[in-house]
Amino acid sequence: MELKGKVAIVTGGGTGLGQGIALALAKEGAEIVVAARRPEPLNSVVAKIKQGGGTALAIPTDVTREDDLKRLVAETLKAFGTIHVLVNNAGGSAGMRSLIKDMPTEGWDRVINTNLRGPLLLIREVLPTMIGQREGIVVNICSNAVYSPKSHPGSSAYCAAKLGLWGVTRVLANEVHEYGIRVHAVMPGNIATPNWATRRTKEQLVQMAQPEDIGEAVRWLVTQPPRVNIEDIAVMPYFDESWRN
Repeated sequence: MELKGKVAIVTGGGTGLGQGIALALAKEGAEIVVAARRPEPLNSVVAKIKQGGGTALAIPTDVTREDDLKRLVAETLKAFGTIHVLVNNAGGSAGMRSLIKDMPTEGWDRVINTNLRGPLLLIREVLPTMIGQREGIVVNICSNAVYSPKSHPGSSAYCAAKLGLWGVTRVLANEVHEYGIRVHAVMPGNIATPNWATRRTKEQLVQMAQPEDIGEAVRWLVTQPPRVNIEDIAVMPYFDESWRN
């Protein structure tokens, strides 16, 4: 897809991977809608895009709230008239790591709602527009957890959500193929986002993959010609040996 003049929504777009993705798509000429809970980081990303001559809009959104997702789509359509690309990037474990025997129901629900339910509901909201114009791309940011044989204790909610989102990606691709809509999954490994700053040294952070690397992967993915079908892209830190085992 040629991105110049196309409209892209990026959730979790204020920091980390979302910021990297938003900036990469903006450089290709896409008009960007960044959505996340905190207005300040969103406004910072919008400012960066506008400084580069691009077009961007910040819409504060909590992806666990269905009304917020409906408003996000409605305000995007009001501002730009259409939606061509949706990047479901908002996610994370929300600080909740628990062994299954100790799993709090509220914590499980929060992780599932953020990483799986929210993306699914947002896809449902944008599909009428994409189906009507017979054009669109959905990119779901999953995780290398769907590949890794190392199922880390305490990560059951996160792994279940990302595996579920991968499943949604596969099913959706078959459901909307006839409308000219492409659906892809990107599987990042450990990326040097702010979440890792307190857990790795500066030297280790430099060796990790960076948010802009994921942005470049998504940019490349969505700009491929329609004749090319790419199901998944895995982006791993080259010097992190854990993914090789």
